[in-house]
Formats: sequence, structure tokens, C-alpha cells
Amino acid sequence: MRFSDIQRKEIIEAGNGRFLGFVLDAVLSEETGLIEAFVVSEPKRFFQFSQSDKDAMKIRIEDILVVGKDVILVKAR
Repeated sequence: MRFSDIQRKEIIEAGNGRFLGFVLDAVLSEETGLIEAFVVSEPKRFFQFSQSDKDAMKIRIEDILVVGKDVILVKAR
């Protein structure tokens, strides 16, 4: 699967169905080169025009439950 395919999927919290956002970037391990986490943008609020670091969260690979056709389900935090 290509990273661009992952970026198009919605990230959904499995416990409550809350929409968390979309994948912006990936965090890679320097030793192994494997993906450790995805950086996810939180949904934009009304009149919010710029994306800042405080509006992003990291979703660890271990927290991913299912990668579906249109969504990625993650463990509730």
C-alpha cells in the first residue's frame, strides 16, 4: 500500500466512532526504517486557516486495529 493511499483514509477511534482526522506524515524508526507512528491532523475548526503542531497527534502503529477500504480504526485513548 502506498503512503498516499493511507493519507486518503479517515482515522476513526473504534471505541466511540469519533473522527480524528487524516494522516499528514509518518514517524520512522532510525534503526529499522519501519513506520512507528502516523501524524494525524485534527479536524479543522471554523475560521482556523493554518495547521499547527498543537493540532496534530501521533497514532502509534500498535494502536491501529483495522485498515479498511475507506477508514483506519484505532484504539480509544
